[in-house]
Order: sequence, then C-alpha cells, then structure tokens
Amino acid sequence: MASVSGRRKELSAKVAKASRATTGMVCLRLDELVISPELVGLYGPCTAIDELEQSLDRDGQLTPILVEPLGNAFQVIAGARRLAAARRLGWAEMAAVVRQPADDDQRRWWILASNQQRAKRFSDRMREADLMERLLQAEARKRSLANLEQGRGLKIYDEARECLNSDTPNGVVEPDSARPGRKTPPKRTDAAIAEAIGLGGKDLYRQARAIWLAAGAGDDRARTLLTELDAGTKTVFAAFKDLRRRDHLATDFVPTPYDVWTFKHDRSYGLQYPGSIAAGIVANTVHYFSQPGDLVVDPMAGGGTTVDVCQSLGRRCLAYDIKPSRQEIAHWNIAEKPLPDEARGCDLVFLDPPYHSMLREQYDPASVSSLNAEAWKQGMSGVYRNIYAILRPGGVLAVLIANQTDRDVPENCNYIDHAFETYAILNEVGFKAIRRISCPMQCTYRPDEINRSRHERKLLGQVRDLLVFRRPN
Repeated sequence: MASVSGRRKELSAKVAKASRATTGMVCLRLDELVISPELVGLYGPCTAIDELEQSLDRDGQLTPILVEPLGNAFQVIAGARRLAAARRLGWAEMAAVVRQPADDDQRRWWILASNQQRAKRFSDRMREADLMERLLQAEARKRSLANLEQGRGLKIYDEARECLNSDTPNGVVEPDSARPGRKTPPKRTDAAIAEAIGLGGKDLYRQARAIWLAAGAGDDRARTLLTELDAGTKTVFAAFKDLRRRDHLATDFVPTPYDVWTFKHDRSYGLQYPGSIAAGIVANTVHYFSQPGDLVVDPMAGGGTTVDVCQSLGRRCLAYDIKPSRQEIAHWNIAEKPLPDEARGCDLVFLDPPYHSMLREQYDPASVSSLNAEAWKQGMSGVYRNIYAILRPGGVLAVLIANQTDRDVPENCNYIDHAFETYAILNEVGFKAIRRISCPMQCTYRPDEINRSRHERKLLGQVRDLLVFRRPN
C-alpha cells in the first residue's frame, strides 16, 4: 500500500478529533448489529467474502469493527464484510469499538476514514468522491457564514463556488483562517479529493468525474466504460479519451470521395461486440445516402455503432437486435417478421449481418449465425424481404458483407462469395443496385497463418463490400 497521503491524514485527523467519546472495545451479539445504509450506498452489498470467511475461521477476528449506538442496536460504520463473513460462519459475537458521532456529517467522515484500506472498484471511489464533495461544500458554507457573522470582512463565496471544485476559476483565493490577514491560493477540492481517494491529481479526477457523471446521466457508452474501469481493463485516461472522441464526427467529419473506404475501429462509437464495425463506414453511408433529419434503421444493431454515428450526424435512428446490448436498442428478430410500425417509411437501413457459423458461440443461439450455409442464405433472404416491407419507396438499403475464404467455410469448399450471392438475392426481392463500395478489412491474421497461406498457396480474405440498393419508386 502507498503511504498515507496528506488528504487521508486529514480525514484520519477528523476521526481522531471527533471521536473522543469512545467507549472502547466491547463484545456485541451479531443480532444487535445492523449495517449503515450509507455504508451500503457507498460500497454496495457485501460480496466476494469467501477468502475473508476463511481468514476469520482460521485466525479469528484480528481487528474490531466500528459501530455507533442506534436505539437498542448498533450500526456498523466499518466492518460490514467481516460481519457478513462472521454470520456465514455462525458466530454469535464480535469485538467492536463503539463511538457516538456528533452529527450525520461526522459519521460520514468516519465511514470514509475507516474504509480507506478497503479494496475498491472505480465506482466505489467515485461514490466516495460524491460524498466528499457534499461534505466539503457544507463545511465551506459553514465557514463562510461564520466569517460573515464575525464581521471579519473575509470574502464570501456564493453556493456555486463554496466547493472549490474543477469549475472554480484559478484566480479565486480564500483567506487562511489559521493565519488571519494572509491570503493564499485555496487548496482545490478536486485536487484534495483525488488525493484522498487515491486517484492521482486533479486532471485525472476531472476525467474520471466526466465519465462518472455521463454514466449517471444514462449514457450507455459511459456505462460500458464504467464497467471496464471497475474490472480494471481500462485506464481512466483511455476511457476519457474514448468518451471525448465520440463527438468528433459532429465537428471534424470529412467524407471520403472515393468508393474504397478503409477505416479503423473507433472505440468511441458503439460498445464492444462480436463483429463490431468501424464508425467511418457507417458515417460515410449515412452522409451519402441520407439527409439530416432522416430516419435510419439498423435491424441488427450489435454494439450500437449506428446509433452513436446517427446522433453525431443529425439523423434519427431506430435500432433493433435479437439480443440488445444497450438501452437504445429494442429487442426484435427481423429474421422472423418485419420491424414494428415505428420503423415503417424509414429512409435508410444499414445492415451488417453475422455470417453463418462465424463467431456463432458469441451470438444468441437464435441468431442466423447458427445456421448452415444454405439455411443462412434462405434466412437472410427473409430478412431482406422484411426490410423491403418497411423502407419507403426510394429508400436505401446498405448491406456490409464479406466473402468467406479461410474460416468456417463448408466442407470441400474454400470460398463463398457472399457479396455476389447477396447481390442476386436483393435483385430477386425487388431492390435496384445503385453502388458497390469496397471496404477492405484490417489484417487480423497471425504471422503463422500468413506463412502457412503462402506455403499452401491459399489466399486470405481481406475483401468486404458495401452493397447499396434502393427500393424502387
């Protein structure tokens, strides 16, 4: 563990100063103990306590829990996981330190200080930060009112600036009450909280805060980033970069003028999903084959890249999937029936279907990817007919399709031209071709696969086509 920082020392000092009325250590029955709702609100229910249970069973209770009197019971301020483990072991009693906080805010400081060594996810740290923001803002308000009453002529901050957070202008100064008459730059609240929760400096905290607030506002991309941060698979900087880049299509989008579209995946658009698509392909499709305000439909939306791109480029979007990955995507299986009435009369349908057998273990069992080659072709024919039924006359269907050459091809076959077959099916359904655009894939082959293909004289697949068809007037 890192050494205790200055802010953590300050929090510990608050506990030491405010808890002189301690009754010392006592032995309490487990049926007398309840867990503080504020503790649960910060860190959630007690989970993953198997190792702690084994430790208690092997070594006994080495550290007392911290409680406060609550009527005829005691409320646990620190030690909820130990209490849960003890209950699973069938213990009747636990050692505890009883302290009586002077008010609710003092109890909250105790909870923060007493749980500093607790293993925490990113979300736990941000909930701590939320609480610290409120507590420090309340303290700043009290200090301002006290200074006003004393008539010392000190600067009073309005409520929007009492908490010196990341929105506070850098030029604002606050008197140091420990040294009357001497004005010093204030210790920014964002810097202090970042230090207290072990998140680094104020800049990293501001980035973390942006992700946290966006997730709280219902942003699905931010929620996914939050899950990755909790799991430790993404850094705060990388997550913030993904979140910030998401608006670049709205401000910096430059459509490509050629019919070869080579784009890398942009993780700021859509969620991670099997067979995810490059946002640049969707963006150029939307630009060339729809107008601002048009209705775009994605019936196999996957991670929702189309949803995010349409939002950036000023198109309305309806998204559907057999297994929705986010809130904006409705549950629907277009292989079974046309989309609901809300999608009828749409201007553009973008479709990136899963192929037969490819990645099928990652898709829903009812997906067309579970079908064999012939059944998949028949199933997709039904999908195109259902799309034809909901497109307005003159509306456009864009299908992104790749050929299969080396993976998951039927026995005695080393090549399936899905683009050619799809072209024939769409003509049969009644669509009219208006464009074919090449969208080469990024190389995902290992060096040994490349060397083997050269030795065996087999070409690896890198070809992908965007077939653009119109429903005739």
